[in-house]
Amino acid sequence: VNEQTAASDDFETAYAGAIDFLPLEGGTPVTTPSLREHRQSQLRANLANELYGPVPLPPDNISVSRQPIAGDLAERVLIEITVAGRLFTVDAALWLPPNLDGPAPLICGLDFVGPVGLINSPDFPIDENARISSREVYGARENKRIEETLRGVSAYRWPVSMMLDAGYAVLVSCYGSWVPDDADDWKYHGLYPLLDCAGGPPVGAISLWAWAIQRLVDAAETFDEIDASRVSVAGHSRLGKSALWAAANDPRIGAVLAGNSGCGGSAPAAHPVGETLAEMAEVFPHWTIPRGESPAKRNFDQHHLLSLIAPRAVYLAHAKADVKADPIGSLLALKEASEFWKLERPEGWYWPAPREIWQTCGQLRNGSLGYHLRPGGHNILPYDWRKFLDFLETV
Repeated sequence: VNEQTAASDDFETAYAGAIDFLPLEGGTPVTTPSLREHRQSQLRANLANELYGPVPLPPDNISVSRQPIAGDLAERVLIEITVAGRLFTVDAALWLPPNLDGPAPLICGLDFVGPVGLINSPDFPIDENARISSREVYGARENKRIEETLRGVSAYRWPVSMMLDAGYAVLVSCYGSWVPDDADDWKYHGLYPLLDCAGGPPVGAISLWAWAIQRLVDAAETFDEIDASRVSVAGHSRLGKSALWAAANDPRIGAVLAGNSGCGGSAPAAHPVGETLAEMAEVFPHWTIPRGESPAKRNFDQHHLLSLIAPRAVYLAHAKADVKADPIGSLLALKEASEFWKLERPEGWYWPAPREIWQTCGQLRNGSLGYHLRPGGHNILPYDWRKFLDFLETV
């Protein structure tokens, strides 16, 4: 199915065919929280062993310091991490809502350019070791480095003022500072050598970016101004995959926004639309772990990933023209995963037909689960954030 067809009004042509999901409950009905946790542990192991690699253990030590940034409301957060005597330093940016009268809820995550992309002030230093997805359209060279021309280019993807106005603190770091997004360089800087991943089970960059998100939560727990019991994480595209996997492995994360996370994120392989796992692994071999067996023998799919976050909140944002990320398959996966939320909400579920969502570009909210489809393509926009912030007010 190509993007032009899927973005048209011919829904049958774009999304014809039934979907046959792998079992969620594994033969034993999930009727109690303990049975759900047991099944979640099995599904988590499947995904770790077959797709992402396990998220490594926490570090031996983490210390955090804060510095003001000239000409900006944000603070620079310096995070020092120690593992087996090895030291790694990385930075993030922190914004606090004005007129705080108590600890604020937090939204945190990784961005493709990081604080430099959100802050125009030259006072925030560029990480020379970071390797990011190339941004030639903004004047950067094809060397995957952060450059001066990238200052401020990601601000629309993280509309900080909107989040502050809603009462949330915001903490953002650059994904390429933690793990270079480069199939050749990712093992030589950042988390792979820090965590001695060469000496352990296979692990992919998505698991390491998930580990990085967990460390942002660690850092937030040291700030008196933040309510660590109300933490949401967010990410777009490959960072949406990472945000989902981080939440699946960390119960401290109360809600997750995954924008256009697609293959390896919210889009199920059982729905034959968009990018496949094989195609993703060919272009980005460092994101996941190698798999030798046929895809037909897989024992996991992405509704399993979504179910690992139950009973916490999941919100999926998708775009109609982004067929590569399979927005309708993601909706069906969310519906399938909702079985694990029925312990808390046994009745009152409403799932509109995919055709209705496709035609209206609408939003749905089902308790702790939310989804919307908007016009447009592969991006995360202030519109998506407004829908997510509205959703958070209901969970």
